Amino acid sequence: MEQRNMRELLEKYKYYVIGAAVVLVVIIALVAGGRKTETVPEEPQETQEAADQQAADQQEQEEEPNELEENSHSSIERLVSKYLDCIVNGDVDALESIVDELSDTDKEEVKKLDKAYESYSDLKCYTKKGPDEDSYIVFVCCDMKIAGVETLAPYISCLYIGPKDESGNRYIRYNNVEEDQTLQAYVQELEQDPEVKALYDDVNARYQEALNSDPTLAEFVQNATGKANENTEATEEEAPAADEAAEQEDAQEETGEEPAAEEQNEEPAEEEAPAAEVQNRETRVTESVNIRSEASTDSDRIALAYQGDAITQIESYDNGWSKVEYKGETGYVKTEFLE
Repeated sequence: MEQRNMRELLEKYKYYVIGAAVVLVVIIALVAGGRKTETVPEEPQETQEAADQQAADQQEQEEEPNELEENSHSSIERLVSKYLDCIVNGDVDALESIVDELSDTDKEEVKKLDKAYESYSDLKCYTKKGPDEDSYIVFVCCDMKIAGVETLAPYISCLYIGPKDESGNRYIRYNNVEEDQTLQAYVQELEQDPEVKALYDDVNARYQEALNSDPTLAEFVQNATGKANENTEATEEEAPAADEAAEQEDAQEETGEEPAAEEQNEEPAEEEAPAAEVQNRETRVTESVNIRSEASTDSDRIALAYQGDAITQIESYDNGWSKVEYKGETGYVKTEFLE
């Protein structure tokens, strides 16, 4: 009886059935009272994967750009402050607790810094997102107080701080940083940011100004690196020449004589190339420093070497510059920044 009624129902509404076949499949299953089970087809897996990928792409597009932030992570600032405390105090035991690994050579270098640095001030931490999730690249800026030197020395360093571990602690990457090509490439890409470039240029300019203004600081750098401050030497050499020119001008005013025509029309002598001395030695940089395309601060920067990075000194020149090779790039750096 039930089946006959169903046939009559289907015959009566046959035109609607043709236009709604999918819906009737479900109705038939319900009317059958469970005697025959109909399975509604699931959404194809490919469709779901495509939807998930679309959602992920949209989320990635909505993510904020990797902006340079100043003092925006209090936990990072505390970690960096503890790191600098270890450096200026030569506390290798405390340093071991906040870095991933500390070699015996690293420990000896930290102990040597204890004799040089007294304290630091005006700490600023500029952060960018690191290559790993929840990691950071930190550009550390502060003023270092050097033992026996009144003028503060501007300081900049780059640290990689990893993500939190299971206990919620972060550690500073200290081991094999130079050998990690992926990390180095990531940092070099960040350094192309105009804000990061401006940050390094500002610190380096203030550092050079401090050297020029304080002979004691310049002497300390010379003793530490074995190289004198190029700008200071140039200033000392230019001073006698300026005095001599002034004396000649005064003498001309008293006698009323004009300089000879030959002297007035004398063409400037061609600038001689600086004398080079072959080095071909492996060394390290004593401070974070720019690698230039030419032996001049006006030339393009092709790389940035961080304090402690390995570098090959190819030649040294009597103008205070050296030809170097750093991470496959050949350029020039001031010799005073090499060990």
